[in-house]
This record gives sequence, C-alpha cells and structure tokens, in this order.
Amino acid sequence: AGVGKSYNIKEYIKKRTGYDENNIERIVFHPDYLNTDFVGQILPTVNTEGKIDYQFKAGSFTKILKKAFENPNEHFFLVIEEINRGNAPAIFGEVFQLLDRKADGSSTYRISHDLLADEIFGNPNQTIYIPSNLTILATMNTADQNVFTLDTAFQRRWTMRMIENDINNCDYRTDPILDTGVTWERFNSVLNEFILEKNKDTLSSEDKRLGAFFVR
Repeated sequence: AGVGKSYNIKEYIKKRTGYDENNIERIVFHPDYLNTDFVGQILPTVNTEGKIDYQFKAGSFTKILKKAFENPNEHFFLVIEEINRGNAPAIFGEVFQLLDRKADGSSTYRISHDLLADEIFGNPNQTIYIPSNLTILATMNTADQNVFTLDTAFQRRWTMRMIENDINNCDYRTDPILDTGVTWERFNSVLNEFILEKNKDTLSSEDKRLGAFFVR
C-alpha cells in the first residue's frame, strides 16, 4: 500500500494529453461490482406520460467508449482502481475479447452487442471494438488478501508494470518522527528490512513491505 499507483496513472495521463476530467472515467472494482455496472443494463424508467419504459442505462465502459467514438481527435482513459478486488473476467464479460490490440491501438477482434451498438452508434447491427483513442489503465495491490486472482489469459492482455516502493520519492523522507530523532526514511528502510528478513521463506515477502507513501 502507499507506493503511488494512482499518482503514477495521473502523471501518465498528464504527460499524454494533459488532465481533463471529461476525458476520464474512473471506477473501483469490488466484490459486488458486476458486468451490468461496467457495460450497462436495461432498467425501468418513468416517461413524460407517467408510464413505465425500459431503457438501457450505460455503464462506465460504455460511457467512455461512446465519448471516444464521438471525439476521434481526442484521447480518452478508463481508469480501473483495484482491478483484482472484483472478479475482473466476469466484469469484463465479452468485452474481454476487445483487449487484444493491433499496432494502431484499436481492437484486433470485434464483438456483436445489440445494446452497446445501439447506444454508441444508433445501429444495433454494428460491431463493437475499442478505438485507438481509448486507453484502459488499472491498478492492483499484489499484497491484498482475500481478493480475486487474475488468470494468465487475462493478465497477458495487459502491459504489467511494477511501481517501485521508493522512499526517496517522498519529500518528507528527512522529517523526523514526532518526539524522536528518527527520520521517516530511516524508519521505512529499517522496518522493510525487518519484514524481508522475517518473511524470507515466504514467496510474497516483498509485497508485505510498508509503502513509501503509506505514512502520508
């Protein structure tokens, strides 16, 4: 925890396009998050005549995908925090097929989805794909317990990057802890060495270390 995953994503987006909230859809996966939240679902609504209508309510993925198609000259981002806290393959559902990308950044394969196509293109017969101006970014903490595992087929469709646990990136590293002569940098370093030593026989010992930004 506290190694700056969300911060890194924010800085990545800033360097690519600047940071425009209108071009970003940010969601958090959790055990109760479903495919209907992600893609959308048909829900009853009361129309202007006071009668019940059933209309498609777009989920986060569909909203940002529609924006990307409507504004091909702008770049859009879907940011998924804690992707391993939900059942990611089930949440993505058939959208999983779209994650393979060609050299130009668009989906290698397309899917048929009447509701999505009608919402985005106004044509239920058009196939769905992710255009090159939509990037999906996600964070996960490998130290979390009791979370869903990401299978190999799902993982290989992402470019995985380790965010280093580096106290030197913190501007408060030389500040002393209250009523002590110990700096946060010293505290962090010694504590993490202790954790590594005590858990040296455990495969995930590095994941148990105190994050550099955790004390903030």
